[in-house]
Amino acid sequence: MFGIITYALGFLLIALVAGNNLSVCFGSVIASRVIRRRTGVILTMIGYAAGLLLQGGLLGHTISVLLPSGGEAAIDIALCISIAIFVVSQIKSIPQSLSITLTAVLVGIDAAASTALKLDFIVYVVAFWVLMPIVCAIFVLALMRLLRKKAVTRHVWGYVGWIKLILIVSSFFVAFTLGGNTIGLVVELMSSGSNYATVTTIAIMAIIIGAVAFNSGPLKRVGNEIIPMRYLNAASAQIISALMVEIATLYGIPLSNTQTFVASVYGAGVSYRQRLIRRHPFFTMISMWIATAFIALASGYIVMYALG
Repeated sequence: MFGIITYALGFLLIALVAGNNLSVCFGSVIASRVIRRRTGVILTMIGYAAGLLLQGGLLGHTISVLLPSGGEAAIDIALCISIAIFVVSQIKSIPQSLSITLTAVLVGIDAAASTALKLDFIVYVVAFWVLMPIVCAIFVLALMRLLRKKAVTRHVWGYVGWIKLILIVSSFFVAFTLGGNTIGLVVELMSSGSNYATVTTIAIMAIIIGAVAFNSGPLKRVGNEIIPMRYLNAASAQIISALMVEIATLYGIPLSNTQTFVASVYGAGVSYRQRLIRRHPFFTMISMWIATAFIALASGYIVMYALG
């Protein structure tokens, strides 16, 4: 049975993830004033919990491959480094990718423990990280152009109403996939040496606290700074983003909703002739993800080597 420190670290990390990623779930819906902020937060929490309970176990293979030796010390190191990176991201109001951070930390820890790295699996995961956002951008771009050609000019209010409904449903689906993939990854890491039911209960409590307490900064950046979201492009971005993460989850691959959503938003923006995308925050996030991958990997290796 793991100690209280592991539970506390896992609780804090899941809370940070829940708040930090609310922006990619219902950020566009709230920014577009389709629903109220409070309603968006509640729906996000329900989506997180449902995804965790129904699909969280699919990421167990990733943990068994990346951290075959297990051990409470290794798990605590991975959680501590991930928390530190997320705290910095929260201060900077940058939506962070836990999939990248935690996976890189685990690879660093595994390398320091002198175990045989599963390079084929690592390459497989990285390929998902690179290709899926590109696929998202291309699909959203094509979908947006198709939808505008088929746009209904009569019964405008009914058309807008359907788009709003689709946007809400797709946003909930994003929260569901994040609960199954990203939060599920943390739960699988924690439960590798503990009771799964206990860890799941802790995770759901952390989801509630995190979604309420830690959402303001990233929500503002995605909703207001990157692109002035319209109903149609927001719905398209959400749908494609959620589908890509769901595919990755079914294959047991950690993939961040933040990556796929930002790529989808970019594709939606490119589909318009006028300039909608503010490139500075977009490239800031990309740079942050790349930098933190190397920082997380090096930190995992150095700390585990020093303690080992």
